[in-house]
Amino acid sequence: MNEQGPKLSIIIASVNGLGCLRECLEAIERQPERAQAEILVVDRCGGETAAGVRNHFPNVRLISVAGHMSIPKMRAMGWRESRGDILVFTEDHCMADQRWLAEILKAHADGHAAVGGAVENGSVESIVDWSVFFCEYSQCMRPIPAGIVADIPGNNASYNRRALMKCEDLLQEGVWEHFLHEALKANGIQLISVPAIVVYHKKSFGVLEFLQQRYHYGRSFAAMRVAHASLGRRLFYLLFSPALPALLLPRIAKRVLVKQRYLREFYLSLPLLFLYTISWAFGEFCGYLLGPGHSLEKVE
Repeated sequence: MNEQGPKLSIIIASVNGLGCLRECLEAIERQPERAQAEILVVDRCGGETAAGVRNHFPNVRLISVAGHMSIPKMRAMGWRESRGDILVFTEDHCMADQRWLAEILKAHADGHAAVGGAVENGSVESIVDWSVFFCEYSQCMRPIPAGIVADIPGNNASYNRRALMKCEDLLQEGVWEHFLHEALKANGIQLISVPAIVVYHKKSFGVLEFLQQRYHYGRSFAAMRVAHASLGRRLFYLLFSPALPALLLPRIAKRVLVKQRYLREFYLSLPLLFLYTISWAFGEFCGYLLGPGHSLEKVE
């Protein structure tokens, strides 16, 4: 790391334990550009996970937080403690491609302020694993477009510090990346997709576990969406939410079919994907009706 400080600050939300985090960190440590970056692990697991970071990754900065802190709040904590001009956000279940840092540096050297890449599947042992991947990352799996896009994945995103400062209030509030990205665009910041910036999602879920995750994510998302909305808009979203499976499942299918990859795995995943969309819709319904509850803190 140079005397002027790091070029990049890599901020990792650690919520899944040492097994995931170890692989994530090892993939970053192998990068030739590692010396230009600081790594901040914001960890809510504690115990074995925190001890493992201290013992095996002495050049990683560990920031321990309360077990109930949400992922967006953890990202904000890392941002406040970081020093780099480029802020890179990922999560502990993401394994970086060998050219990850090089491509991020290149994209920002080209003058881009907000950059995202692709998410590929690193958990391929079961149809449940594939169904989770399609549900969460069908939009982000390759091929993805290059250039200006409507959104970028929150677990493979990097930003110029000056750009993020335009949305400091939302960072501090702890909102999901969708709302942060909408605010960046409203401030004239373009979101740029770079297909060569790749991470691999590597985490297995049980079906019931992932159904719970979709509920909590959907509820927290919906509550954020209408936090400052009128009663009429809140009622509109509430009444529309039961129809969401009929919108979400075809959307996932279109993304996968257009890309012409993993079609066998996708067809076998369809029954589970239908269940996941129902769970998400129920979460949104509850979020519009009852608010977030404790769902935001339960998302992994």
